[in-house]
Formats: sequence, structure tokens, C-alpha cells
Amino acid sequence: MENKLPTLGFIGTGTLTSALVTGFCSRAAETLYPIVLSPRSRENAARLRAAYPDRVTVAESMQEVVDRSDWVMLAVLPGAGEEVCRSLRFRPEQKVINFMSDKALPQIRAWIGETAALVHMVPLTFNAFTNGPIVLSPPNSEAAEIFGHIGKVIQLEERYHTAVLAAVTGCVAPFFTLMDTLSRWSAAQGVPEELAASYVAGFFGAVCQEAAHLDAAGLHRMAGTATPGGINWMVKDFLTQQGGFQMWADAMEPALERLTVNIPKPEK
Repeated sequence: MENKLPTLGFIGTGTLTSALVTGFCSRAAETLYPIVLSPRSRENAARLRAAYPDRVTVAESMQEVVDRSDWVMLAVLPGAGEEVCRSLRFRPEQKVINFMSDKALPQIRAWIGETAALVHMVPLTFNAFTNGPIVLSPPNSEAAEIFGHIGKVIQLEERYHTAVLAAVTGCVAPFFTLMDTLSRWSAAQGVPEELAASYVAGFFGAVCQEAAHLDAAGLHRMAGTATPGGINWMVKDFLTQQGGFQMWADAMEPALERLTVNIPKPEK
């Protein structure tokens, strides 16, 4: 029977594309979306083609990706976005998803011309193996259905708000650095290195799984749950006194400024 599912094309085959394709091919087995990759990052494209030969093909050019796809994902570095987009010819019936973090949709529209849909999306590499959040703006039911197979899609009307949440994604490397720091500290106290790393990663992984089931009130409640004089209370008090928590919020400001250079803040 002919496959009626839309073909997904990726312009750019870096780390993010690799993760998303892995998610679609390994976790979304009930929805066999055909996937076309651009020849950019040839090693990544060849590896994905070899891993999923029944699902993935590698085009000879970026234009071939566009020609063969129903949905086109713009997954190139922001600095190359305008040059890449202006070099391609899109069809009016196509649908396009932008992954470039600091680009406004009107900019991209000027580069690619009219298409049936143009949305902005913020997926992450964890979508290769878990249903982590994927931000989508503006809401689009078909895009949400497609990416809902590999993540929890959060649809927002306001593009500026997607930038706010995208700023939070800048905490990935700091979060891993925190875990690495505590793992190394544990090892320095004599705990075997691999055991320390396994415990720290598993501990924070379990805490994050618990957090994923909480709403705003639940997060606030858990943040305040500490026995006076207990070790959670001690560590939280020490970090609070050192400005350790406010520092995280302060770090979001320059990230947000960078992400919104082309995106106006909505009026209150």
C-alpha cells in the first residue's frame, strides 16, 4: 500500500538533526515518515542512512531535499540561514519548520517566499530517546501531530515567548557541568569514579522525572520542601546566601537578548 505519510526533509545534518531522525526512526515505529537528508555533514548523513536504510535517504543537494519533501526543516546554523534559504526554491504547497533560534518568521518568509505553513520550533537532542518538551509557534496541528511522536509539543501563539523558553535550553551544558562537578567531588572523596558518575546521573535523572509530573504550584512546593537543619536545607541555604540560584536567572538575560535581537517584545 502506498505510504501516505508526509516526507520530512532536513536542510542541515548536524547534532540536532541526527537526534531527531534517531527519534523518528527508533521511537516512532508506528509512523514511518520517509526522511530525506541534505549532504551537509556527510558523515552524519551517511551514518543515519546506514542505521535506518528503510527510512532515510541522502539527497545529492539541498535543493533535492526541498524538491522531495512535504515538510522542510531548516536546521542550519543561524549565520548561514539567509544564504542557504535564498539559494533554495520552495513550492507554495510546502510546509516549513525553522529551527534557527534567533530568526523571526517574517525574515525567513522574505528569504523563501510563500509556503502553505511556516512555523518556529525548539526541539532538543533528548528527543532522540525521551518525550521531552518541544516548543512550537505559532500553533500548527499537523506539525504538532508529527513531532508529538518524539516529544511533548508545547504550542505558543507569541514568538517572543518561545525565545524565553529557548533561553532556558542554554542550561543544558551548565546542568551537565553541575553533574560532572558533583561526580568528580564524590570521586575525590574516595567513591569509585564510574560508580560516582552512575549515581549522580541516575539521581538527577530521577529528580527530573519527578519534576516532569509537577505543575507550577508543585514546583514551588518542592522548592520549599526541606527539613529545617537537614542537608537539603543546609545546601539550599548555602547556595542562596552565595547567590547561586539568582545567578541562573541572571544568566538567562544575555541569552534572551541574543535570541530576541530580531524579535520584538509583546506589549503588555
